[in-house]
Amino acid sequence: MHTKTAKMQNHFDWNDLKVFIALHRMRRMTDAGKVLGIDQTTISRRVRALEKAIGTSLFLRRADGFELTAAGEKILPFALEIEQASEQLHEAVSGQNKRLSGSVRVGAPDGLGTYFLPSILTQFQKDHPGVDIEVVSSSRAFRVASKEVHLALSLSLPESGRLLARKLGDYHLHFFGSADYVAEHGVPQTLDELKDHRLVGYIADMLFSPEVRYLEELGLRRTVRFASSSMAAQKEAIRAGSGIGILPRFMALNDPSLVPVLTNEYLLKRTVWIVGHQATEDLARVRAVSEFLQKAARARRTELLVPES
Repeated sequence: MHTKTAKMQNHFDWNDLKVFIALHRMRRMTDAGKVLGIDQTTISRRVRALEKAIGTSLFLRRADGFELTAAGEKILPFALEIEQASEQLHEAVSGQNKRLSGSVRVGAPDGLGTYFLPSILTQFQKDHPGVDIEVVSSSRAFRVASKEVHLALSLSLPESGRLLARKLGDYHLHFFGSADYVAEHGVPQTLDELKDHRLVGYIADMLFSPEVRYLEELGLRRTVRFASSSMAAQKEAIRAGSGIGILPRFMALNDPSLVPVLTNEYLLKRTVWIVGHQATEDLARVRAVSEFLQKAARARRTELLVPES
């Protein structure tokens, strides 16, 4: 009897792994439920069933959401492999390699996610109407290794993990001010003159990447007068006349209310990498999106970089 009971406890429902993965990614039961189309009670019940079957706790409840235990961390790679194998099997059986379908989630800093990706990925959908696109636009690092997103646009190369990184392209940034602001306060001609103006920039202790330390790179260590963790918010503050700030060329080039400032003297360049997991890029639809983004970035080079004289 005891042996039979032990065997029953070691058996678990494969579908419970979907719940395990969703809660790990979303961190909250309500959000995981929305992703899977089930209610919070079902999420809780399935997690408890999986924990009972495995014989240990998989999650710790924190103030900011659920976090994996040491046992959960050990199980995660196997759960992700099963998820990946399931998607690949579905592609092979349904012939999705011939007609792409399914969803692709792309994470990106809010500037790229708001002003660069939507038009490109809309064109991709016109070519591949069976693919659903999800853009996660947020100024933070994305957990590509745990497949929070299929692909991520990053300003720095990954330091570890089974990740693939390809260069998407370079882009220029420089100072901008609103037409009204420079009409009232004048256009600074040197960096020293710029120090007398109001500055717009990132919140110093909330930088998501060392690559966005623009003002420090130029020796402007003073506290900015308007700060935000969002580059989109910075752009709107500059447009509203809050001050002068650094913006990517692709965000500000075609906005007539913005005036380039010190473009020739202080032009910054950054590289965008497209990062994916080795296993995830085996999916035809993910690989197709990655290749499409790389091709689009090459075609839009003049939107990203100031032409060489």
